[in-house]
Amino acid sequence: MFLQTFCLLAVEAGMATCLQEAWENYHGLVGKKLNIPNSEMLVCGLSLGYEDTTAKVNGLRSERVPVHEFASFQGFSSNL
Repeated sequence: MFLQTFCLLAVEAGMATCLQEAWENYHGLVGKKLNIPNSEMLVCGLSLGYEDTTAKVNGLRSERVPVHEFASFQGFSSNL
């Protein structure tokens, strides 16, 4: 909830965010470099900044299947 709220507040302030869960795979390596105690674990990272809307990479939009192809919702309107 904290990260979601942080990201929403950043967008409200005109900034962009990128959550990076893949850091969990490297918690040991990164922890050593940052002197994080063994009792703590790096789970994710978050990039914060201003989006460069002119950069070609920021125009990439991946194809996604419609939600009804992989999920069903019970007790809600069928308009989802």
